[in-house]
Amino acid sequence: MKLLSIIEKRVNEIFKKTLILVVFIILLQGCSHKDNTTEYPVLPYPPVIVWNNKAYVVTDDTIAAERIGKEIGTVKRYIDPDKSLPEQDGDSTIAPKGSTFYEVEGQDEASVIAVLIEGEYRKAFR
Repeated sequence: MKLLSIIEKRVNEIFKKTLILVVFIILLQGCSHKDNTTEYPVLPYPPVIVWNNKAYVVTDDTIAAERIGKEIGTVKRYIDPDKSLPEQDGDSTIAPKGSTFYEVEGQDEASVIAVLIEGEYRKAFR
């Protein structure tokens, strides 16, 4: 009988400690920082141009003029990267309206194109 009483007390202690631990974990979970990420990009948007419904990231890398192929398009709208997202062909967050896009010889147009910015052919990639 005494052994049963000791076991009962021990079980009650374990139960109380477990209950306190569970309540503590629940409280901590409620106080945790929630992740505010979304599926939408965060502004400011990176330097891009949109061509053939694809966004190309414009780099600081330059391409030699002898590697530039035919002209394939122009910037139709400059989009302020702090205020909006490029949405349609010809949008740019870096090149001014009227800037031209070109094929790059030896590169697949689906992955690399060039954009003329301030007299330099800049690499843009997907």
